Amino acid sequence: MDVGLILFLLIAGIILIFAQGTILLITRYKRCGPDEILVIYGRIEGDRPSRCIHGGGVMVWPLIQDYKKMSLIPMSLEIPLDNALSADELKMNIKSNFSVGISTEKQLMENAAEHLLHLTPDQIESMACDIIIGQLRQIFASLTSEQISTQSVHLDELIQEKVAIELGKVGIKIISFYIDEVTESSISTRTVTEEKLNHYLGLTKRAREKATPIPVQGSTEHDQLTVLL
Repeated sequence: MDVGLILFLLIAGIILIFAQGTILLITRYKRCGPDEILVIYGRIEGDRPSRCIHGGGVMVWPLIQDYKKMSLIPMSLEIPLDNALSADELKMNIKSNFSVGISTEKQLMENAAEHLLHLTPDQIESMACDIIIGQLRQIFASLTSEQISTQSVHLDELIQEKVAIELGKVGIKIISFYIDEVTESSISTRTVTEEKLNHYLGLTKRAREKATPIPVQGSTEHDQLTVLL
């Protein structure tokens, strides 16, 4: 075979390999913006389920790895908590607003990759709302209606202690929150119903029938007892 042809084929092969390597580098090198997390999954060093990158870039090897991005843009949630039972058994309607987002803390990023990676933004918001509502019910159940209405207790500390921990288990953090409105529910365990009224009137009637006037008729004590009855 002609030496020139062999040399040509060798150079062409080197160029082809270089071109393929360049294409591979261009197509499989994934960059991550400051407002997102890049999650690489598949075969990961250390037998981890995934690797999370915030900012920068990384090679995602074909066939053995894949990737997906999660947005760090905050989510604004209106939380309508109806008929929340307080410690003094009064039902309250509480409106609050939470701003939450996926955390960039290492452990929380891994939690988010495990629980939220393939969920839509609406599904993530729904999950966050369910967690917040469940924890708020527990918090308000430990407080009296007066404490809730006047916010005389450190609600921010209680919410950070309870709600933030539960959200963190799925990789979400609280950015900000505030209690917007607190009102007494129209359906309350303290509502006086006709059934309750008749019940207590009946008790009073039976008690009066059993009462025996002991004082002598015409005495001051007898007059006082008559007024009481």
